[in-house]
This record gives sequence, C-alpha cells and structure tokens, in this order.
Amino acid sequence: MEQDELLKIYFSEAEELTQSLEQSLLTLEESPEDEDIINEAFRAAHTMKSSAAMVGFEQISEFTHTLENVLDRVRNKKLTVTKELISLLLEANDFLKQMVENASRGQAECAPEKFKQMKSHLDRFLGIVTPEKTREETVLPPSPPAQKEYYYKITMTFKRDLFNTGQDPIMLFKELEKLGEILKVEADLSRLPPLDVLNPYELYISWKLIIKTKEAFSKIKDVFIFVEEDNVIEIEDVTKRFSGDIDIEAAHKLLGEILVEEGLVSKSDLDKALEGQKKIGEILVDQKKISHKELKEVLEAQKKSRVYLRRSTVRVDTEKLDKLVNLVEEIAIGISQLSVKMNLESSAISVHIQECLEGLDKISRELQEQVMRLRLFPIQGTFNRFQRMIRDLAYKQGKNIKVIINGGDTELDKDLIEQVGDSLKHLVRNCVDHGIEPPEERKKKGKSEEGVVKLKAFQKGGNIYIEITDDGRGIDEKAIVEKAIEAGLLKEERPLSKQEVYQLIFEPGLSTSDEITDISGRGVGLDVVKTNINQLGGSISVFSEKDRGTTFTISIPLTLAIVDGMKIRTGEDVYIIPIRYILGSFQAKKGAIKTIEGRGEVVDFRGQCLPLVRLDHALGIETNRLLQEGIVVVVDAETKRMGFLVEEILGEQQIVIKSIDKNFRRVPGIAGATILGDGTVSLILDVYGLERRLFNR
Repeated sequence: MEQDELLKIYFSEAEELTQSLEQSLLTLEESPEDEDIINEAFRAAHTMKSSAAMVGFEQISEFTHTLENVLDRVRNKKLTVTKELISLLLEANDFLKQMVENASRGQAECAPEKFKQMKSHLDRFLGIVTPEKTREETVLPPSPPAQKEYYYKITMTFKRDLFNTGQDPIMLFKELEKLGEILKVEADLSRLPPLDVLNPYELYISWKLIIKTKEAFSKIKDVFIFVEEDNVIEIEDVTKRFSGDIDIEAAHKLLGEILVEEGLVSKSDLDKALEGQKKIGEILVDQKKISHKELKEVLEAQKKSRVYLRRSTVRVDTEKLDKLVNLVEEIAIGISQLSVKMNLESSAISVHIQECLEGLDKISRELQEQVMRLRLFPIQGTFNRFQRMIRDLAYKQGKNIKVIINGGDTELDKDLIEQVGDSLKHLVRNCVDHGIEPPEERKKKGKSEEGVVKLKAFQKGGNIYIEITDDGRGIDEKAIVEKAIEAGLLKEERPLSKQEVYQLIFEPGLSTSDEITDISGRGVGLDVVKTNINQLGGSISVFSEKDRGTTFTISIPLTLAIVDGMKIRTGEDVYIIPIRYILGSFQAKKGAIKTIEGRGEVVDFRGQCLPLVRLDHALGIETNRLLQEGIVVVVDAETKRMGFLVEEILGEQQIVIKSIDKNFRRVPGIAGATILGDGTVSLILDVYGLERRLFNR
C-alpha cells in the first residue's frame, strides 16, 4: 500500500478514534462502573497507539500508550473515576487531537516541553513521580503478592489480504512472548497453494498456540484489538486443563482429535476415515426415532442460524461524493431535456420509445434518491460534540448538568450539518450560561441541583426538526419587553402574545443579560442564528415557561441538493416554488381579490383572509397588464400564510438546486437556480426571504 494512502487512512481513523474516546469518557463520567464503556475507551486508546506506531508517529504512540495505561488502571479498578480524572483524560484527548492535526499538516507532532508536561500529568495517575533532587531516601513499595499462572489456547485465522492493512502476525507473537511463555505452536498449512500460484503478498497460514502467563484474560485479548474485527481470533481460558504444563484433558479426547492437533494426520484424512460412519441424524432416522422430514427441517434451521451477516462500511472522500452527485444531476437534466424534445415530436414517437423513456426517468429518480442518501449522515456526531462542550462549560461554572440525547441516528445532509452547527452551538451555550441555574439557586426553587439539557432530532415529512431544551429559568417576558422599548424596537409597552415576545429576542442587539460573559447572553447573537437558519430554508420557534425552561425548535429541509418543486409562470418567466411551502392553489375569479386600505390586497382562502403578493411586482418583472384574474398559490411562510398571484401553473418537477452566490450576489427571495428540461434556467423562490423583504421583517 502506498504511504500517502496509508496516511490518509490513518488520519481518518484517528479522527474517529479520538471522537469515540471522547464520547466514552463523557459516558464514563455518568456511569463510572460500566465496564463496557471502560473497555471501549481502552480499545480506542490501544488502537490509536498501534496505528500511530505503524505509520511512524512516535510521540502520538508514546503519549497514547501512557493514556492507555491510565485507562487500564481504571479497568482493573486500581483507579477511581472522578470528575477531576475525566477532566484530565478529556484534556489528554484534546492534546492527542492537536498532535494528530499537526501531523496531518506535515508539522512536528508536539513541542518536547509541552509533550513532557502533558505526559507528566498522566504519569501522576500511574504512581510515577519525578524524583526530587533534594530527596535523601527512597521508599520502596511493598513487594506484590505472587500471581497465579494462567493457560490460554489461542486460535488465529487471518484474512488473506492481512498484509495490506499493515499488520504482521509475527508482531503478535512477539507481543505474546512479552506476556508469558508460549508452550506450543501449530501452523495450519491447509490453505497453502502450490508454489507456482503462491502470492507472496497474501497470508495462507493460520495458527493455534498455548501460552502460559501471569496476565489476566483482558491483557491477552488486548494484543489482538487491532485485528479482531476483520479476522477470526479465538481465545479460550484452558487453565483447568493443565497441571505442571501437562494437558490432562488429552485423556478425554478422541484419537482423531489428538492426531489432527498434533499434525500427524490431516483433517481430510480423518474425514475420509469417518465417511464410512453414519451421522447421528441418519442413525436416528434408521432407528425411526425421528422422520426424514423432521431431520431436514432441523438441519435447515441450523444452517440458517449459522449464517453470519456482516455489514461493512467504506470511507468515501467527500470530493468524490460531490462529483458523483454532480454527475447524477447532469443525468437528471439530460433526461428532462430529452423528454421535452421528444414530446415536441410526439407524433413521430412510438409507444415503445415512450415507455423506455418513462422507465429511464424512473431509474434516474431512484438513482438520485440513492445518491442523495450517501450525503446523509447521523446528527449523533454533532450532538456528541455538544455534550462535551456542555460538560466543560458546566464544570467551569460549577453547575451540574445532565445531557439527554434522543434521535441521534436521524440523518441529515452533510452540508446542512456543517452549516447548522454554529447556530446550534450558540443556542446550547445560552442554555448552559443563562438557562440553567447554579445548584444553590435551583435548590431554593425546589428543583433538583442537577440541571438537564435535552438534544433531540427527528424527521417529519421532508424536514428535520432539532429541539434544544433546558429546564432552567425560562425567558423573562417582562424583561424582554422592557429591553425592546429601551432599544427602540417597541415604541410603547402594549399587550403582546407570547410568540410576539419571543420573536423579539431575535432582533439585533437585544439582550436581557445584566452582564456580558465570555460565553453567551440570551438574545445576543440570536438574530444571526435566525438569519443562518432562514438562509437554509428553515425556521426557528421558541417556547418557554418561567422556572420550567426553554425549548428552541429548529426546522430545516432534509437536503438542499434535490427538492420537489412547482413550476409557475408569471410574465414571460418560469419560477420554481419548493412544494414543501405550498398549502394549495385556486383560481382567483373576478372580484376575489379585494383591497383593504393600509394593508394592500387580500384574498380569501378557506375562510381566512390572506395578504396577496403579485409575483411580477415582487420580483420586479415588467408587464403591460394588471392581472385581475389568475391563479393564487398559497404558501406557508415563516410567520404568516400568503398567496402568490401567478399567471399559470406548469406542473411539478424534481429539481436540482444550484447556488448562484459564487457567481452573483445573494438576492433576497431567491434560493438558487435550476436547469429545466428545455435547457433554460429557472430561479427558485425563497419563500421566507420574500416574506422578510416584502413585509420588512
């Protein structure tokens, strides 16, 4: 394997391992007695150590080895899990991340002084203390009691391409030799091909061995952590079988077993010798104890139970994924263009060609959906990062906060995850800083001293909903109104609904905080949060109760790349309205459009009076006539419903959204553009943006 490719794999795995280690440490703080979590953290550190050594990053390997030893003491219950210990381990993991980041940039992993300092912090938890120059005497620790000897039988069967992963069985034998005495080794050469077809880069040999050691089972198992996932490694504690290095179980074994284990006969020779003997099932059928049908059913069930299905994952570079998406988009546009051109010459198109075209269009849609699924990633990773951030902020402020995560497996477009991350981070920091009260204040209010922050995600229709909830102070509505008047956002105090008050916190510069902190202030920066969410085609709502807490609910589309849209025409131009905004449409006959002084034009929709927007006026399209009749498309905008007056609805189409920001400036009310089947470019309307522009929000 090329060195560059090996390094790419290493850096990708290192990122996953450090994230896994961080999550395990956070979970361990909540459940310090959970052995599975401790083992997960230990495995992550062990794998990190081995892989770093394999690619030559010695500092990373050495530091992780020390971290691994600390976790080993936790695992063996020689070290108690405390908040201080978890804080140190998280700090060590952050330091590890930085070393990996430096190495990925071709820089030195770490300055020697910093490395020595961080390593000494971990050494303290290993009982290692740097000797002082003035120390006159050394106190020797008491001698440990004699350890019991264990015997383990190990079977190692590797994949033939093991060498391609950078692994070598010889290194495993060397590690085992450090842990004890290998009493017996048997090599299975049955898979070895003839010399003329033997590939020197493939592994054909498997091994069985017996090791005598004073180490625990977990220590032996740790030797194989790096290879156990993709290979067959079996470790069996056979201590009871041995007495003075003598295998006393040989007395109970069949002769054939002993002959095969000693390598005196092959398994095939033994099988041939046993062919003349009937199998137990056949014997029972002959004895009429069971029927042939019953035997067949049992054997079939046994066969199914032995089928082992293993799902594998493949890492794909995001650049390659984006290129694939672009190619699929080109296919979709090409099929759409072909369909339009063939419809123009429909008289000359045979029924068979039309059927083929429809089938191709169906396949194209399915291909688009599958490729778009490749862009979807669980939001769990984002939630996990927030869990660490909440933990650190709470520790710094002396607060006790429990994090509850629901719906972490909800999948979202990778681009959206990146873009929505900063907005979520700001809301989470506000929950910790100004939402959750200190333990003393919570106790006076009759609350538990431990606050709760909930992160929840779920899918509904074509949207993803993310809820961030705290059980803290809630939003002081009176203070919000007073601050709004003081800031000139309200001319005078007047009755406002809760939702109207909550919308004020998204106004620029509004804050109810009496002091500025280095973390956040509820209200400060929320205008930016709302703007960012709106630019993604989403919305944000607030619900709060005094001393019960606050919930921010964010709604964003599942993906921004491909959406279902409605083609409409106004003037000579064709526009696209994403279907997720459309509530319905109707023919506006003469007299249906009314004018209300001071409010503009309105139209009735299912008994509700809605503001009417003439799209030609809103978009600056010059026309020579004023529509008194037309089609009204009713949309659900951010804060209100409204009707778009258009000349014609041309039908639905699955569209590929292309950003126009890179080549043109951002236009309020325009979300992007797409290419229609006839090759023309159509602009996609941003309903939320149009509402803000038209109604000065």
